[in-house]
Amino acid sequence: MREKKPDKRKVQGTETKKRLYEIAEKLFAEHDFNDVSVEDITDEAGITKGGFYVHFESKDALIALLIADYAARADTDYKAFLETLPSHMPASQVLLALIEKIANELTDTIGYENMKKVYQMLLAGAIGTDAVKCYGRELYSLLCRILEKGIQNGEFKCSIPPDILSKHFVTAIRGISYEWCIRYPDFDLKEQAIEHYKLLLEGIMQPYSQL
Repeated sequence: MREKKPDKRKVQGTETKKRLYEIAEKLFAEHDFNDVSVEDITDEAGITKGGFYVHFESKDALIALLIADYAARADTDYKAFLETLPSHMPASQVLLALIEKIANELTDTIGYENMKKVYQMLLAGAIGTDAVKCYGRELYSLLCRILEKGIQNGEFKCSIPPDILSKHFVTAIRGISYEWCIRYPDFDLKEQAIEHYKLLLEGIMQPYSQL
């Protein structure tokens, strides 16, 4: 039986979409989202504007995809990080280690300029950013499992369900990172995040537990 040859047009289409994505990712890393046009992307990619719209509904749709992909990669990285921690580690220490990991990711990998751009997009509400702000994000599940473990082993005391509590903890890191953006460079995100989370944890720790 003869092997079915791959459809050349589909292969070329996949390669074109990948090239547009990679060029856009590069340009958005160098400039504000609003300063990069579809024409800027297609010119550098060597592709017509018509070719762009074959693969993406709009520039905003491409930005939304880039942000969604980043959020998914970050959450996968956070999950892998948690799996490296000792199983007997107290939930409070696991949570602080995760927050430190997130702070390092924001400062060292994403950086202030890119984080500022993401907040601009979120505040403008111009694109679909549900992958970052929706409650279905993996980060909520990770925090929920840590908090649930802490409640089950008697480390935490809280009448609030873990899934609701995790939303409060995500809100906290968002607020701290926003504060970082508006007070940069006179704000140590990692230091402030850890101190703030210690205060939050004090509110749900059992009297005999220590951070």
